[in-house]
Amino acid sequence: MKKLKYIIGAVIIAFGASMFSGCVDQIKVGDGFLEKAEGEDVDEDLIFSRKVYTEYLLWQCYEGLYSPFKNCYTLNAGLMEGLSDIMHSELGWDDIGRMFYTGNLTAANANAGWVQSRFAFISQGGIQNMSNQSKRSIWNCVRDCELLIDNIHRVPDMTDAEKARYTAEAKVILATKYLDGIRHFGGLPIVDHAFKGEDQMEEGRSSLEKTVAFAVGLLDEAIAEPNLPWNLPDADLATWAGRMTKGSAVGVKAKLLHYVASPIFNNDTPYCTEQPQDAVDARQVWYGNYDVQRWQAVVAACEQFFQMNDANGGYYKLVEASSPTEDGYRSAYRKAYRARGNKETLVEVHDRVYMTDWDQSPANVWHSGACAATLDWMEMFPWADGKEYDGQKYYGQKPAEKDIFTDRDPRLYETMVVQKRNLKYQIYGEDNPIQMWVGGEFKVCGSDWACKPWGFPTYKYVLDLGSDDQGGQGTIDDEPIQVAYLRLAEIYLIYAEALAETGKNAEALKQLNTVRRRVGLGDIEVMNRNLNLTTDKNNLIKEIMRERVCELGFECENRFHDMNRRLMVDDFKKQLRGMRVYRLDEQGNRVEKAWSKDSGEPFPTNFEYEAYDIQGSNPRFVWSNPDRWSNKWILAPLPPEEINKNYGLTQNPGWN
Repeated sequence: MKKLKYIIGAVIIAFGASMFSGCVDQIKVGDGFLEKAEGEDVDEDLIFSRKVYTEYLLWQCYEGLYSPFKNCYTLNAGLMEGLSDIMHSELGWDDIGRMFYTGNLTAANANAGWVQSRFAFISQGGIQNMSNQSKRSIWNCVRDCELLIDNIHRVPDMTDAEKARYTAEAKVILATKYLDGIRHFGGLPIVDHAFKGEDQMEEGRSSLEKTVAFAVGLLDEAIAEPNLPWNLPDADLATWAGRMTKGSAVGVKAKLLHYVASPIFNNDTPYCTEQPQDAVDARQVWYGNYDVQRWQAVVAACEQFFQMNDANGGYYKLVEASSPTEDGYRSAYRKAYRARGNKETLVEVHDRVYMTDWDQSPANVWHSGACAATLDWMEMFPWADGKEYDGQKYYGQKPAEKDIFTDRDPRLYETMVVQKRNLKYQIYGEDNPIQMWVGGEFKVCGSDWACKPWGFPTYKYVLDLGSDDQGGQGTIDDEPIQVAYLRLAEIYLIYAEALAETGKNAEALKQLNTVRRRVGLGDIEVMNRNLNLTTDKNNLIKEIMRERVCELGFECENRFHDMNRRLMVDDFKKQLRGMRVYRLDEQGNRVEKAWSKDSGEPFPTNFEYEAYDIQGSNPRFVWSNPDRWSNKWILAPLPPEEINKNYGLTQNPGWN
């Protein structure tokens, strides 16, 4: 009997209330795969002796899907979007502030102790410690998927159709792990079998092209599998929402090809020319040239998705508003990114049932300013008619001639809390509207300042998080949440970008406007004629990037990865800003106190808007001297101790 020298993760069957919540939540996965008597080894013969045990392994594979809110993937509770320009962390202990903002991260300290780089290449303690779930690496999930793929044929009480479907699901999950790794490291070792915990990694680092081909091959095999359905039947959503489908596979294929077609890899010049250059020379961190056919491959993948979706009754569709109103648009958008089992989400991750279920991020550290929205992000949202935001001209006026928070893109109000007249926060009644001005009452997070250090508390995902057990006055909704790893809105935007890159502006605009219309925005080329979007490729791509951050910001670090893949160096170096809102009396004097319905005064309508440069306790090292920036930050370092094992790893450029 072949003994397993690693533990795959304990399974506790959670029946009852959790049964409705989706495939991963039904099976609570902990630190050991099978409960067993003390001193008894778990072996492959046992795992693959019964269907139920093999299913536990498949659920373990699902548990390895990436979520930015899962502690094992955070940077000591820090959220990776805090490295982008839409959020800045004020948290005192996360690695965002301690290591990245200071510029103190090195290859040597990137995975030591509590410190973690952007993504763990290997678990702390190496392959021999792969059961360590505190800082999960790529390979934990890779190993579980390959173990299932290699051995599922042995299970006696499964049908061939079930074996084929489960194998296809594991291949899609496996491909997502390679996408995760490529986004942080570039080319990876190709692991096409289940390696053992006592073994050293056998394969060295592959070229980017070979790594991509391996992942795409897995997805193509899943797409070709007749027993993998295009979508889950509606009757299965309550129990099985979150399981992989053909739709998931084609969507992930488009997302992967989109990333690697971007300037980070698809370029005549490597993204970083600093030593060491071994990975550059081996084509592990770029293709070595620019080829428009890589963008054409993205177009083809998107068209494959839409053609297959049409052939299957158009199952996947955007969540549309029930009424063409601000509230209707907000509700539809929230359901699209947050609600389980909606028909827009292609890959949904269930890392907890409710947002209040304990985990540091974002539920706890939100209160301490770990994911605080910036003025830069607020300004990216257009006016409600679809025109570019130009409210900067009202800054500093006493009072401002226009309420800059009224008549904006409805997604703004679902993303951050702003001082919008008549905006009612969920926990407040009709007589107690939001008071975001200096001195106003905003106690939802148990503090006057902690959750809004730059003026805008994050609303996306956390909503009105602030219940008594979290130290505030608020309530949280009781709807089970998902993390949208990929949804249809992103496919439209991927398609738009690829079409623009291949010179098809008119077709790209159709895809872009499809997403905008869901929240009532006018067609972008009509509302912003000065941008010449039908002819100006560069302007169109900029607008697609802006649309991506309005639609997808704070979902699986989409903005951070966009900045990396498009080499948006100027945006990494720019000084980020916050905003102070001041309440003014009729004479134009600032009134720094809360408003009460019992005061006899009407709710304030006169405001002054003051933009300012963020400093706080965690200023970024490039703000005082942008020349300190290095393009090495575009990819993460690999652990030197793994490189020194001499199985074929190379270090990424700039990391010594």
